[in-house]
Amino acid sequence: MENSNSNLDWMVNWSLKGHYPRNSQIKLINKINWAIGEGYKNIILEAGTGIGKSAIATTLANMYEDSYILTMTKQLQEQYLDDFGDMLVEIKGRGNYKCNYKGNCDFCIKAEYNLRKCGDCEYNLAFKKAVEAKNVITNYDYLYYAGVANPLLDSRELLILDEAHNLERKMLMLSSSELNREYISTKFGIDIFEPLMYGTKSINELKRKPDYWVGLCDDLIKECKKRIKKIEGDADKSVQVTLDEFESNPSKYSNFDYVEKQNLEQDMKSFAAISLGLSYNELIIDLPDKNSILDNNMDISAEFKPYSVLDDTQNLLKMGNICIFLTGTLGSKDKFCQWNNINPDETYYIYEKSPFDVAKRPIYVDFVGRMSGFRRGIPNWKNKRAIKKIKEILDMHKNEKGVIHTSSNEQAFWIMDHLKEYSLMFVGGEDRNRILKDFTESKENIILIGASIKDGVDFKGDLCRFQIVFKIPYPQLNEQVKYRRDLDPKWFYYQTVMALMQAYGRGIRDNDDYCVMYIIDSSFKQLFNYNRGFFNEYFAEAVQKKK
Repeated sequence: MENSNSNLDWMVNWSLKGHYPRNSQIKLINKINWAIGEGYKNIILEAGTGIGKSAIATTLANMYEDSYILTMTKQLQEQYLDDFGDMLVEIKGRGNYKCNYKGNCDFCIKAEYNLRKCGDCEYNLAFKKAVEAKNVITNYDYLYYAGVANPLLDSRELLILDEAHNLERKMLMLSSSELNREYISTKFGIDIFEPLMYGTKSINELKRKPDYWVGLCDDLIKECKKRIKKIEGDADKSVQVTLDEFESNPSKYSNFDYVEKQNLEQDMKSFAAISLGLSYNELIIDLPDKNSILDNNMDISAEFKPYSVLDDTQNLLKMGNICIFLTGTLGSKDKFCQWNNINPDETYYIYEKSPFDVAKRPIYVDFVGRMSGFRRGIPNWKNKRAIKKIKEILDMHKNEKGVIHTSSNEQAFWIMDHLKEYSLMFVGGEDRNRILKDFTESKENIILIGASIKDGVDFKGDLCRFQIVFKIPYPQLNEQVKYRRDLDPKWFYYQTVMALMQAYGRGIRDNDDYCVMYIIDSSFKQLFNYNRGFFNEYFAEAVQKKK
């Protein structure tokens, strides 16, 4: 693509009104603009906290014909809107909008149909506005749904991917499917774990042999077809019933039947995809542990995950003629390109170190033991010395807010049980955004604790004066992660380093800020020494022993 933009175009396209750009931002905008002019299809910008990547991204979006900007979380999406709402149009999943129709959003199966039918639907109005807009802000999940899985959106000149270090991990999640035990049992009267419950198959057979799951999906597809045929017969219809037909003769076709028919068709599509993937040995079967199943816990699922997401990743990246990857922590350009099937010869890499003074952001390694592994069947993280150390740190910062990073919710609950005299607030699950809002607005010196706050959140100023890494955040060892680790052991440690460096960046957001991090898991020593190449200079120079 020939680039007609000059090095001065940032002046008329600068997005952060009321704030003059820093020299580093001007330099980076011009570098990226030059790379596009040279024909690079992919540009990676690894720039630390405080550089102002979002202002760079939105300015570039203004400089080109049209764009998508992707975020990992709704919270980050909202931050973009707060700063650049005058130039961005937002689109999110349908569930984020109020439904004004007389039924509910289960009627909304295809956006292009509803744009004609439901003129006052908030989602459809937002969708139409986004289609017509120059610059669209959305999230990875939505663009995958509306651009890849159900192609409703066209590609654009720029695809800007924020927090791009999480790209492969996000695609692994988006490309997975599941059979929920409670849903299948309630709707079809089948317990998907019945062979285990009655001893006809072992847990390993259910995990390693796909024949059972293929047969189950095929049986469920047949049941869906039978029910759809009955609904159509009850409605005295020989062809697929539309919403128009339903409204013209509601006495023959109930609201419930219409919704149920659409849901059954969606179920069929999901079951067929799982069956086909298993038949071609393209999916990993990931099941809950045996005790969870035998305890008759209904709210669990069998998950089916692809061995590789390279094709899906490429389909997402095709939503932009040029892809700009933004991250504060990349680790390795070569590995990033390899694991996302990006041509390194078509990729231009830029690094800009954060300007924050290292004296204001020390990382103290104050080990209390190795938190990974087990001893006599008990997890090593159930460590009394760790509780004592956390108390010591909290007492040093008793008049300040802070964050404790765990690797699982179970660890967070265990710590909270042993530190009831402190004001700990758990964050995670569906209430995550509400809890973060409560924490941000609270005037109390609350300590936030959880496994889901390592990235995608900003704790500016007094919101976070210290952080504790309770356990090094190795990826959870499900079947998919085991496969990727066995294929390339470096991948496993890369994911760990990225999570750790992202956590470090939560607590200091501008030049006047300061935040101390404590790492108490001695597993860090080996991770740091043997994977030094993945740690950027900003993190590595801050590591020091506790005085």
